[in-house]
Amino acid sequence: MRSLLQILLISLLALPLACSAAKKNKGLVEVRKRVPGVMVDLRYSTTQNVLGRPVYPPNMPCLLRASTAKKLKKAQTQLKRQGYGIKIWDAWRPPEAHQLLFGQADSSGMFLDPIHGWSRHCGGISIDATLVDLQGREQRMPTAFDEDLHQASSHQQPKDPEIRRNLTLLHEAMTEAGFKPLPGEWWHFDDLEFLYRRIPVIRAKDVGVKIIE
Repeated sequence: MRSLLQILLISLLALPLACSAAKKNKGLVEVRKRVPGVMVDLRYSTTQNVLGRPVYPPNMPCLLRASTAKKLKKAQTQLKRQGYGIKIWDAWRPPEAHQLLFGQADSSGMFLDPIHGWSRHCGGISIDATLVDLQGREQRMPTAFDEDLHQASSHQQPKDPEIRRNLTLLHEAMTEAGFKPLPGEWWHFDDLEFLYRRIPVIRAKDVGVKIIE
């Protein structure tokens, strides 16, 4: 059994490691550790995105600012009570990735020109997400990720009652938790707390991530 002195020494040695990890991630936290039950399917680590190829590495972490992750946990908890949950398609997006996406898919109109500013994803305060059941199966929504922007409005009232209900469930949970849906993309949600505040972007190199060019 460890002595009291050994326990104290271990505790003291652990503190710098914890502080170092927080500093390394520039205020970002791992969503999987903060939001129980949330599913993660970062589409820019796959071919299921507008470029049709991976941009993020296979081991890309799913990161958000701590207070944004806290709001997401609230939305996840509410949906779980209703028999559903959240699947994340994108969270923190390195500006290097955003630059690449804009450069190769700017005609899609989905990516803000970095000359005018960075996406809120680059500050870890935005989430792309969809609705899943408790077995993790994606529910029917107006469109897939990164497609059919002319049908992707957050303000639409789909004719299909199932899709309309699913969209309402997701948007109500996220809105009540403190997010604002992006008008042109039903899957994109911004943290209201930071909506009108300048948030510094966090680069891939700051977190040890290498973007696939």
